[in-house]
Amino acid sequence: MSIVKTVMYIYNKCIVIIKGDFVSNIIDYIKWRGDLSFEQDGLNNLDMLILARLSYLPLETIVPKSFDESISVEEASYEFYIREMQDDVFWKKDPGFLKVVGKSERFKNLRLSASKCYMHRDSMIQFYALTIDLGGGKRCISFRGTDNTLVGWQEGLSYYSLDTLPSQHKALEYLESVAETYGGEFYLAGHSKGGNLAIYSAVSCSEETRGKIISVYNFDGPGVNEEVIRSKSFGAVRDKLKTFVPQSSVFGMMLEHDEEFSIIKSSKKSFMQHDIYSWEVAPTDFLYLDERTNSSYFINNTLNTLVDDMTPNEMNEFIDAVFKVMESSDKKTVNGLQRQWYKSYAKMLRSLVTLDKEERKLIFSTFAKAFKSAGKNIRKKEKD
Repeated sequence: MSIVKTVMYIYNKCIVIIKGDFVSNIIDYIKWRGDLSFEQDGLNNLDMLILARLSYLPLETIVPKSFDESISVEEASYEFYIREMQDDVFWKKDPGFLKVVGKSERFKNLRLSASKCYMHRDSMIQFYALTIDLGGGKRCISFRGTDNTLVGWQEGLSYYSLDTLPSQHKALEYLESVAETYGGEFYLAGHSKGGNLAIYSAVSCSEETRGKIISVYNFDGPGVNEEVIRSKSFGAVRDKLKTFVPQSSVFGMMLEHDEEFSIIKSSKKSFMQHDIYSWEVAPTDFLYLDERTNSSYFINNTLNTLVDDMTPNEMNEFIDAVFKVMESSDKKTVNGLQRQWYKSYAKMLRSLVTLDKEERKLIFSTFAKAFKSAGKNIRKKEKD
């Protein structure tokens, strides 16, 4: 039986009454508070997630590449629908998100510019960023995380085998260019890999640029390696870092975190909590929890054990072999693999059989190590 809930929020003399069996997310926040300008109600954590999400939309051909030209969020949303780009998104709720943002008084007049995209299979790079003018000499640089492309997923997994990623270098170049061109102060924000790019660029940029950074928002993105954490520049930005993860976070727990992080309540399970539309909200902030779930610790410990059992070169060769199989499907995106999945998987199975003997052996041995690592963590949990 469905339980009907009635919730009343009172904020700034505004009463919001919601009735029904519901989970409120970021889109609901825009509907509740989207009529208020930033002058009336200043930037909050939910606003920063919205700004981070804008770079996930396929706006590469809509937002000007130039630093001297710009387009409003409302105009970008209109162009998105006129060009019928709804099928180009990664998450199915993204089109509805953009429509609501484009109509809201709070966001529709924000100006988007400096759209920069790099995508190259051989260089294993997937990077996109745009800059959002917030007015008053302040801007937000929004970094896209791992997108729908197989190249993006391959680069994302390479956190475990490479000291730095190609997209991290592009993020640093982008930040320095924007800071030099526009002046003023900046927020940096990103979801998933985008959050990591925000942290990396803030830590690695020049001291002059770092002084212009107000805050760095990392929404369920990987941390950084120990060498970065020990650096003087990381210490210089630690107090500016704001990290948010759902209670069963997997991706956000990759690598090392030395900063404090907030735990958001999600309506989904396990890996699917990476979906920002599952993150529960109140009128002006997320709903928070005190602890991560046991499954988050379990998966994180299992992955760390697996990585410790492999050399960076072995991990890199494993990732290359897996994506060689995936690319045999003739699909270039994750969504492409899911459409007519039976045809894609049949091609991948044939490719697995024809792989080089050593590559095939590496794939099977790595999965065996993963199961062994999981077993160790299960036994350890039982003892505890």
